[in-house]
Amino acid sequence: MFYRIVIRDEVHDDIFELSDYIYRMSYDSFVSKKIYDDLYKAIFSLDFLPNRHEKYIWEYRRIIVNGSYRVFYRVDEENKKVIIIRVIRAEKVDFDL
Repeated sequence: MFYRIVIRDEVHDDIFELSDYIYRMSYDSFVSKKIYDDLYKAIFSLDFLPNRHEKYIWEYRRIIVNGSYRVFYRVDEENKKVIIIRVIRAEKVDFDL
C-alpha cells in the first residue's frame, strides 16, 4: 500500500539551507544539487514501506542520507500518511520536532 507524503514547511527550508551551505562551502553547484536531490529522493521513497527505517525515538523514525543528513518522520497508519518532520545534519543533535 502506498502512503501520502506530507512535508512540513520547515523541511523545505531545512533542505534549501543545507544545500545552500554546501554550495557556499564548496562552491560546487553539482555537489549542492546532488545533496538536494538525494534528500528529496529519500523522502519520496517513503511512499512505499515507510516503516522499513529504524524507529528513532517515540513514534519518530529516521533515514540517514549520504552518511551526514538525517530525515525525521512519523507514519500515520490510520490515514496512510508519512509526515516529514525535519532534516538536519548529523552533527546537530538537539532540535525541536
